[in-house]
Amino acid sequence: HYDGARLVHGEGVAIGMALAHRFSARLNLASPDDAERVEAHLSAVGLPWRMADIPGELPDAEALLSFITQDKKVSRGALTFILTRGIGQSFIAKDVPPSEVLSFLKMSHPAALKTSHPERSKRSRSG
Repeated sequence: HYDGARLVHGEGVAIGMALAHRFSARLNLASPDDAERVEAHLSAVGLPWRMADIPGELPDAEALLSFITQDKKVSRGALTFILTRGIGQSFIAKDVPPSEVLSFLKMSHPAALKTSHPERSKRSRSG
């Protein structure tokens, strides 16, 4: 579902890197400080790093999970992600629970940031 008019490949990679670090921190695989460092660096060099940086409407979290489960890297329903134990310490994580992914997508979705996390939404817009 790539749309080059909305987001170029490198921007998608930047957002994916930031989300991988944030999701890894949520799973207690990496420090939240590392996720914040990655986000700050991407922001400093002018790259998008959050889902809210994607122009236009985004599908809801359930639809995003549905797209993810259709990816070619999904094998027999098992979700595979590149996660991290810290900056420069990426690894392939197989069998990532869809429930964890859905929960993370819900909290990371721009709509959630506006309604359930007003302090994060404010920070996201400013920085």
